[in-house]
Amino acid sequence: MSFLAAVLASAGEVEMTDLGKNVSELKHKISSLEYDIKDAMEQRYMKFALVSKDAASLLDTAQSYSNKINELISRIDNQTKREVADAMSDLKMFKSALEENKYSLNVIEQVLSASMNLSSDTQTKLSLAERIRSMQIAKEILTNNEHLSKLDVYKHLIREHQRVTDVLHSKCVATWRKQIEWVENNTDVQESWRVMLKITANKEDICDSILALQYFDSLNVEVKLFADKLINLIIKPIIIQNLQVDITKSIHVSIMTLKVSKIEDEYLSITIGKLKNVFKFLNSTLPINFNEIHIMSYLGSYASQQFCNIFKDKALFNAVPIKYNKLIDFQDELNEVLELNTYLNELGFFEKSNNELIKYTENIDNLFFNKISQIYYDKARTIIKKDLHDLVEVNNENRWTPDEDNNEDNSFCQTFFAYPQSKVSKSLLEFHNLIDEVASEMSSIPENDAWRYHDILNNITIMYCDMVSTQHSKALELNPQQSAVLYNNIMYFTRKLAEMSPTYKNLLIVHLLEKLKNLASEILHSQCKQQIVQVEKIVNQSDITQMAVNSNLGYSVEKSISQCFNLLSILSSLWKDILPSTVYCKFIGYSCNGLFESIVSKLFALEDISATSAEQYSSIFNKLIKDIPTLFPEPKEVHRYVPKWWQLNELIYILSSSMKDIENRWADGKGPLANELKVDQIRCLLKALFQNTDRRAALLKHISATA
Repeated sequence: MSFLAAVLASAGEVEMTDLGKNVSELKHKISSLEYDIKDAMEQRYMKFALVSKDAASLLDTAQSYSNKINELISRIDNQTKREVADAMSDLKMFKSALEENKYSLNVIEQVLSASMNLSSDTQTKLSLAERIRSMQIAKEILTNNEHLSKLDVYKHLIREHQRVTDVLHSKCVATWRKQIEWVENNTDVQESWRVMLKITANKEDICDSILALQYFDSLNVEVKLFADKLINLIIKPIIIQNLQVDITKSIHVSIMTLKVSKIEDEYLSITIGKLKNVFKFLNSTLPINFNEIHIMSYLGSYASQQFCNIFKDKALFNAVPIKYNKLIDFQDELNEVLELNTYLNELGFFEKSNNELIKYTENIDNLFFNKISQIYYDKARTIIKKDLHDLVEVNNENRWTPDEDNNEDNSFCQTFFAYPQSKVSKSLLEFHNLIDEVASEMSSIPENDAWRYHDILNNITIMYCDMVSTQHSKALELNPQQSAVLYNNIMYFTRKLAEMSPTYKNLLIVHLLEKLKNLASEILHSQCKQQIVQVEKIVNQSDITQMAVNSNLGYSVEKSISQCFNLLSILSSLWKDILPSTVYCKFIGYSCNGLFESIVSKLFALEDISATSAEQYSSIFNKLIKDIPTLFPEPKEVHRYVPKWWQLNELIYILSSSMKDIENRWADGKGPLANELKVDQIRCLLKALFQNTDRRAALLKHISATA
């Protein structure tokens, strides 16, 4: 062996000895580090105790060990190249041990890196964007390394990642809401301001918050919430309540405040100016573009349609004049609406194709007529709903004088619709004044637009026909006087429409007159039927049929008939001073006739009537015949309004007369008895009143033969 070979062999032995020593020491240190990390992870994520060693120092140690391993592997590779045959097996063993330790260190570094990115101490020192980046790194480490999932601490790291993510999400939302803060004045004391929008961050910080919200998929929710508040707390109050806009700016804070305006009614141009100030404030304080997001366009995607609707339905609609001759002046204000639409297009709040406000203002005539129609319909609806009991007396003193050209038509109207002195509701006069107002307005507009007013008149009249009885149905059911008042209202209104028709040749509302008359008649007939039902109920529940064979029931029957009369008397007192005399007589007579029919039908059904009972029937009915005329202004004319009047009188005559008197009253089918009663009815009464004798048989035969 040469001297050089001996030296090299000696150096190789030294190198091998040093490698073995370093590998052994490094293996021991890595094992110790593993225990330290395991203990630290358990303390932090399992036992939730304070950790004495932080992840950063442990990570530094692990990285130093990793560097040392790389150095040793390099030395082993160099030693292998010297082809020291005796040392090959030892070198391979050293290298295998080092690679195993390197793998362990790699796992340790990943655990520590994930832990560091989840550390609250680390998180608090970073911006939102940096904290989100840390969360992303931790997530990548935990989800992209299958070896970590085998560790006991893995599920605790995953849970910690979720917890920190939730905390960061809440922090992002809280930061955004602190940067863009809404303050409402909800105190009971009425102060000068209502709402404040405070923006306390610069555009860069707001961009940071937007990025964070976007990462957590919360940007849509927060922008929609902001858009809703913008509409409800800023836009609507400006348009509806005429609130003033006050803007103040400093280095770090920009504030927009809505204050109570001392001016109740403002021009549309002033409202538009305030709305522009709102959008200028937003455009100057919020970022314009960020991460391919145009902020105003993004906001507009949630708020633009709401803005259009409220602006059209409130600002524009309310600004439209209610007098036709003011439409020309209003055109100047409409030009500002077009400018607003263009401004919002340029700002990005409206899409470029959004010309909704422009299209809405293209036909100002339609806007005008839609508005006045709604106003008149609302007024009509309000008047119809008013109570009926506040009355005023009306008569024919204010009837118009016929024009020469319309003499024939007007004479017909005066004759047919002349309305006698009576009482109507004050609300009806209000309604009639509304009709006159519409008709008067119609005379001041171009002829080609008059048809629109005609439609309004028709619709108001139809609304009255359809609504009035339904609106007051409860009052009509409980108070008969309301039926009389409503009858008067409708008939008086009908007369006024008839008077107006010839005056305005282009009106076609005459076809509604018959409908109104039928409605009025139906209301009173319905009330009469309701009263007749009560009367029939009293008669049916009385002892009127039992009394035919039991005269002791006379007092009970008399009491029931008296109760029926009292019911009619109350109805009379409620109607007498309300209805015109002829109408009153017609409908009170209709109600009285219902009582008479009920009584007559009961008597005709009797098969046996004792003599004593017949006298009692006669006495009770005679009292009724005496009392009923007192309900009429002309008692002697009662028979004109009560069709059964004479029939009941003839029935009473039969009850109190002999067969001879009845025969004379029959007068061979030509007497008053024959005029009011049918043969079958007379025969029934005779069989019930008289015993079966030859005399009765002869009378029955005579009546049948001479009928």
